Amino acid sequence: MSTVEQDIARFTTYARQIIASGERDLTIDELFDQWRIENPSDEQQAENIAAVHASIQDFKNGDRGTLAGEHSAQIRRNFGAAGQ
Repeated sequence: MSTVEQDIARFTTYARQIIASGERDLTIDELFDQWRIENPSDEQQAENIAAVHASIQDFKNGDRGTLAGEHSAQIRRNFGAAGQ
């Protein structure tokens, strides 16, 4: 069985489980998006791991990033919602 066929089979199983659970009423696009988030490709997984390793290295080198509140304030200023 090819990789594409395996992916289709895994997605079908996933979609059927979600539908059978009755948890959510999702479109096929939403089901597929959720499945892709939960089942990243090998390339996406490698990129995610590399990003985490880079962040850990930055932290070890003293880079503590920016507080989320600072980003929120800048976004409010950029979009004219500073007083809200």
